[in-house]
Amino acid sequence: MRLVQDILQFESGFPFAVYPYVAKYQESDENIFHWHTYCEITLVRKGSGRYFVSGKEYRMETGDLIIFNSAEPHGWMGFQEDMHLLVMVFQPEFVADKTDFFDSDYLKPFVERGGNFRNRIGHKDDRAGEIREIMLEIEDENRRKEKGYRLMVKADVLKILTLLIRHYQDEDKPDELLQEKNVAMLRLGDAFRYIDERYKEKLSLEEVAASCHMSANYFSTYFRKAANMNFSEYIARLRIREARRLLRTTCLSVTEVALECGFQNLSNFYRTYHKFYDRSPKDERAGL
Repeated sequence: MRLVQDILQFESGFPFAVYPYVAKYQESDENIFHWHTYCEITLVRKGSGRYFVSGKEYRMETGDLIIFNSAEPHGWMGFQEDMHLLVMVFQPEFVADKTDFFDSDYLKPFVERGGNFRNRIGHKDDRAGEIREIMLEIEDENRRKEKGYRLMVKADVLKILTLLIRHYQDEDKPDELLQEKNVAMLRLGDAFRYIDERYKEKLSLEEVAASCHMSANYFSTYFRKAANMNFSEYIARLRIREARRLLRTTCLSVTEVALECGFQNLSNFYRTYHKFYDRSPKDERAGL
């Protein structure tokens, strides 16, 4: 898995955007996941598929909603048809001034993780239909851009957040500090870049953790949560994917490919390759 930060330029003085998006199944890459510094609510207008958010997998269908904050890696994990989506994103300051404790309550569905919190809101859930209708109204207001549309959009966004607070948030559970999670994600991004540059070398968990100024234990836990796999499996995936590319596109021997991709033991290379692709490197080379 590669963790990529999405960057979106918002209108000046209006850190909000809503837009239709079609995720093409032919272009899907299950190895790439995203994170960003803004909050997101996405509506599935048409299609179905599996969505990954912070180590959890959700089966998404037409009419479902998915929400996540600025520190949750997310992405589609495979679908057999185009996914037609309505994406709504906004910076926290769009709804909550840093000096206003009352406004900050609106961000509870994104900052707190109560016992009944769910990233996915199914199309049959209470209030799901109401939230969908408000999102469509927001899309229409934003498209027409009539006088006062920004005020109307913000009012509708606040209404959605209020519905989330009422029906999908547990007030009795402790908070998770969003700022700390953002810092951790930035540091984890440094780790992914470090790994991508050196995965063919002998890498230790301690070395990579040190590259992003984390303890080995903390890094291991956070890495597993973000990538939905442990550190060693992630390294193995990178090496095996590169090995497959070399077997298909070069004349290097199987042994040379194994060494080039960081495998010092040929039997381990064969075992790992079969685990991920259910075939041997020689069968891959032969096109079987």
